[in-house]
Amino acid sequence: MSSTVEYAMDSGVATITLASAESGNVLNKGNVEQIAGMVRRATSEESCRVIVLAAEGPDFCRGMDFDMMLEDNLDREKLGWLLVHCLRSICDSPKPVIARIEGNVMGGGMGFVAACDVILAAPQASFALPEVVVGMVPALIMPFLLRRMAAGKAQYMALSSRSIGAEEAMSFGLVDEVTTGGMEEALSRQLRRLFCSSPQAIATVKRYIGQLHGPEFDKAMTLAVGQLISWLEQPDAVAGVRAFAEGFTPPWFEKMPKKPVSRGRAH
Repeated sequence: MSSTVEYAMDSGVATITLASAESGNVLNKGNVEQIAGMVRRATSEESCRVIVLAAEGPDFCRGMDFDMMLEDNLDREKLGWLLVHCLRSICDSPKPVIARIEGNVMGGGMGFVAACDVILAAPQASFALPEVVVGMVPALIMPFLLRRMAAGKAQYMALSSRSIGAEEAMSFGLVDEVTTGGMEEALSRQLRRLFCSSPQAIATVKRYIGQLHGPEFDKAMTLAVGQLISWLEQPDAVAGVRAFAEGFTPPWFEKMPKKPVSRGRAH
């Protein structure tokens, strides 16, 4: 089986590419482990100055693999910590990590974006947290989103489940730059800045900011994994996800009334 994640090192830039375009680059145990391993590899390579996270196809990442989530023998706690440790490997790497977003980002993919240091988004990129529609909660990725976004904006995205464009994502604090002049130009500009900067200073800044988050961030990780496990232990939650995965309508789907409910008149 060909690798679903590709690694390339060129002129001091390590590029990690999600390469399962046909599946929407969904996340599973295998490619999450690959990504984490590649981040560690890039971090350990002395010649590496910058890490770039990219993806093939129209979808940067459509989130977690539903089929995997519904496996009867799935160790949900192990899966939760696997994803958390992968995201932490991005946050904690002393090398700066750039996300190159040229397509759609949904669900768990939002965590990978939020864990990066610099987020470049093409004008056509979109971002969404659709978990509540399919009967899930964005538990594992929320602590990483809250590193970047105000809690109110993250809650709005989680509750509304609507997709937002690159410009709106930038106004929310999720995106750093919308590459209206072209992705290659924007990426080259960021790389030039980072290559002119002290690697030791960059590493120290990342470590220092991580320390400012301190033990509260670690507590949030434990809470996030616990929330995922407790949610997936509910039979109704699993049944709803299964219905969606199999193409059926979950029981909570309802159409709005054609006319607004009247407030009535006071007597």
